[in-house]
Amino acid sequence: MLTFVACQGRSAPAPAASDTPSAGLGSAPITSAARPPINAPIAGELVDVPGGSFHAGSVPAEPGRLPELEPRTHAVELGPFRIDRLPYPNDPGKAFVTGVSREEAKRLCAARQARLCTELEWERACKGPNSDRFASGPDWDPSCASSASACASGFDVLGMGTTMREWVQSDVIPPDAKTPRRAVVRGAPGSDPPSAHRCARRAGVDAGLMAPDLGFRCCQGAPNAAIVQEPKLETTFEKTRLSAERLERLLAEDPATRRLAKGVVFFREPDAANTVIARGPGDTKGFSFTVAPLLYRPIAGTEYLVLAARSGEKTSFVVAYYVLGGDAYKLAASFILEDEPGPVAFAYDNYIRPRFHFSTCWGCPESAGTSSETGKILFREPDEVVIVQP
Repeated sequence: MLTFVACQGRSAPAPAASDTPSAGLGSAPITSAARPPINAPIAGELVDVPGGSFHAGSVPAEPGRLPELEPRTHAVELGPFRIDRLPYPNDPGKAFVTGVSREEAKRLCAARQARLCTELEWERACKGPNSDRFASGPDWDPSCASSASACASGFDVLGMGTTMREWVQSDVIPPDAKTPRRAVVRGAPGSDPPSAHRCARRAGVDAGLMAPDLGFRCCQGAPNAAIVQEPKLETTFEKTRLSAERLERLLAEDPATRRLAKGVVFFREPDAANTVIARGPGDTKGFSFTVAPLLYRPIAGTEYLVLAARSGEKTSFVVAYYVLGGDAYKLAASFILEDEPGPVAFAYDNYIRPRFHFSTCWGCPESAGTSSETGKILFREPDEVVIVQP
């Protein structure tokens, strides 16, 4: 949920945006969209998944997404493979085998001249040919949580992410050699919230875990070598460029910022940043200052575009966008400074990841009678930015 906090006096928050993001970019709506199986399952049935490209990973701002585990949506090419239509023992007349470690799951697959699926094979089989978010389709259907055979993926594989977690062959690879690897599980039990049933959802657990909601299924064919590229911690702040015309189009896309989408002017770098410092005591307190748009990366797997500008003659604003990839963005937060011509500068430190500042008069006391608007851009886990003014 987006958060907007008003400052006192001349400034006011942007109107609150809808809590329901655009289709495919955010919420996990509950709809009646189940895809029934083409045919009733039979024992030992395998599904041929063709080779090809699909969209792996998840979109920033999706509910339930953990950016440190789920990479941003990207294209992955996989070769063909075969997958059990149901979890092991792949027999609709028998109960699924659960409560076994990953090594035992590997052994049971090998006894059938098969293997555990890689996590990207599992995700492709779940997303189907259209790279759906859920096995049930673009939206989650709660009826899928009642029976593994009730819903089929686009490839007609049953029970993926609907009623249980499943072992896969892959590991969560830590960023350093000191941290032990964790075994990846995909899927979720039926009692979990809708967002947990996304095909891209991944979690890391101890490979020896034996749990009643944790089973597996087998794959056949040469295992695909492609692996999930673990999100990495990058430079916290990086200056970037965006044209005023592109910003106006972005502002016009969301009701919270639509009224700002005209006469947009960026403040001049570095003169405007120096003006903000010079209006106060002149002590930068060790921060770097800029009025340029910033790419902000507080934790691994997150990236926001944060910028300040002026709309018309007397309205300044600060906005933050989720970076979706390429030239695509989605509004994360906004703050409007009424009757404030600016400039507005950012004060940041690459070693301070959870927050940075915006200001029109750095270090100016409110009692000085000088135009002064200072606030913070804050990161809140798992994937949220808020703009506040004390």
